[in-house]
Amino acid sequence: MNTHITTYYNQLAQKYDSDRFGNAYGRFLHAQERALLTRWLASVKAGAILDLGCGTGRFLDLATHGLDASTGMLEVARQKFPEKTLQNGLAFAMPLADESFDVIFSMHMVMHLSADELQPLLAEAHRVLKPGGSLMFDFPSTSRRQLLRQKAAGWHGANAYTLREIRAASLGQWRLEAVNGFLFLPIHRVPRSMRSWLIGLDTWLCGSFFKRFSSYLIVHLVKI
Repeated sequence: MNTHITTYYNQLAQKYDSDRFGNAYGRFLHAQERALLTRWLASVKAGAILDLGCGTGRFLDLATHGLDASTGMLEVARQKFPEKTLQNGLAFAMPLADESFDVIFSMHMVMHLSADELQPLLAEAHRVLKPGGSLMFDFPSTSRRQLLRQKAAGWHGANAYTLREIRAASLGQWRLEAVNGFLFLPIHRVPRSMRSWLIGLDTWLCGSFFKRFSSYLIVHLVKI
């Protein structure tokens, strides 16, 4: 993750929650993400849980610890969750002890990592997790971008991946436990008054055979 991205989030920190998740689109995505993440976390035996790239703390209530590269975002998170253990650091160089966590989850962070940084991230998570620990993270879907012929060059979160690329970066150190999607329908084009009625259908499509065409994919990997 380059310094430009960190600077960007430092500047955005105080208004991040309202700008990104204070509107109908953001609330739709947040509800979908929270429901799935809560379900997946309930399915694993976890004590120490790290929110990697915790930002302002959108999901810190589900974790025991948080780590983020942006000091500005962490400042907001500390105001909301003073009882949590929060640290500043990079995802592929975590200031954490070996085998110290049961679960690591990361939302909207991997999209900021280049292909060269993906494998170091997975290796670092493997180091920090206990044997059999779980890693959950989302990323933009290459299949969706190819389907819609989207070109995201120049955007700070332009890095999309396929499941094949995730497997290749895993180097045989992970077992793919589950895959799901977020945002299948073009919700941003649907009238705001109708969005809440479509979340059930969208969530079903994101878990169906067509999930790879969702805007985002999320994977649950288990350390082996």
